[in-house]
Amino acid sequence: MRKPLDFLYSELKVTIRLLKESLSKGFVYFLGFSLFLLVGTISFSFLDFFGQRIDQVKAIKLESENKILAGKLLDLEFFLSKLGTEINELGYMEQDIRSLFGPNPLKFNNFTDRNQIISESGGFYKENKVRNLDRFIDEIRDEKKGFEYIYEKLNQKKELLEHTPSIYPVDGYFSRGFGVVPDPFTGESGLHQGLDIVADLGTPVIAPARGKVSFVGWQKGLGKLVTIDHGNGYKTSYGHLSVILVQSREEVERGEIIGRVGNTGYSTGPHLHYEVHLKGRAVNPQSYLWGGRY
Repeated sequence: MRKPLDFLYSELKVTIRLLKESLSKGFVYFLGFSLFLLVGTISFSFLDFFGQRIDQVKAIKLESENKILAGKLLDLEFFLSKLGTEINELGYMEQDIRSLFGPNPLKFNNFTDRNQIISESGGFYKENKVRNLDRFIDEIRDEKKGFEYIYEKLNQKKELLEHTPSIYPVDGYFSRGFGVVPDPFTGESGLHQGLDIVADLGTPVIAPARGKVSFVGWQKGLGKLVTIDHGNGYKTSYGHLSVILVQSREEVERGEIIGRVGNTGYSTGPHLHYEVHLKGRAVNPQSYLWGGRY
């Protein structure tokens, strides 16, 4: 007895054979062409899809590269900005140093012109030059530190010099020097702790350095007297004045008028008695006239 599956299989084969016989050759060709178009359309769709994906990947990669280049450009702009700042600060430091040597310092040439850092073609320097910018900036910073050290030392020297007696306190001529000399009244030799400078009555007497007035008043022998404390152990005194133009504890600058030549106290005529003391000891004032007349 035949199995049911075998029966169904034989019936299906018969049905397919009958269909093949009943279909025309044209319909078969039409069906085959339709299948070919369907496969082609699907293939092109896949190719177009994958092509778009490839373009998207390329676009993303290009965008990433552009961001990296933009970042490098910003870094370069930052380096250029830092370089300009450092060079400017060097210029200011040089001006400060030059100002210590006179009232009209030479001007520093400003090298922050970007055309000196950007090439003539409008593009930036080659990559190896860009990499050297950090080292260049470090070198400039080292130079700046050197300038700062020199400026600090020169400023200290300038401060010391401004407080050191160095110019004539009055316009006149010497009549009696420092040391053991004869007394103008008795003729006996004795220690003269200052320098006598003869000048007309009322001639201005000026401070030979910056300082603070520490004494104003009358002193036996020296008459009207002014004493200035210049700091760093220096003090100067001005005797026989006719007029005192400063007050005690007043700050004075080099060249400032502090009084006028007189004939007060133990004096043979109008003159200035000028003393310089260093750390409490009288020294020869002529050693402190190297700055000349004011």
